[in-house]
Amino acid sequence: MDTQTVQQIKNDILALQAKLDEILARDSSIKSDVMPEYDLDIALTMYADHLKADYTKWNRDLCDNKFDVTFERGRKFIKVVKTSWGSRSVHSFICIQPHGKFQFGDILKAAGWAAPAKNFARGNVLNPSSYANHKWTGA
Repeated sequence: MDTQTVQQIKNDILALQAKLDEILARDSSIKSDVMPEYDLDIALTMYADHLKADYTKWNRDLCDNKFDVTFERGRKFIKVVKTSWGSRSVHSFICIQPHGKFQFGDILKAAGWAAPAKNFARGNVLNPSSYANHKWTGA
């Protein structure tokens, strides 16, 4: 990546953080560790940043921006796709519609390319403290 692209990404992150701070200041009833549902974009960005940071920590010597996280929206889930050294695979799924025992924002392990493992949630994307056990390799 060139310097201008990196600077643009940094500016986008700072803008997202400013938006989150504004929302938290406006509504004091919101707990700081759990974001409101309407801030899914911020939560997804924070989740992707967590996964990228974990990859960088694991791969200190070879960190050449060979790892990326993208999101593909479906009807019930957002598919979290990781790209590592040119190879794409599903990292996890995020619920965007409450159904059964799953709530909005629940993170589910991938059972395959097209479906999540529906045994239990591995955390919630709206709760950044639940990212602790999520590694770049999978949920």
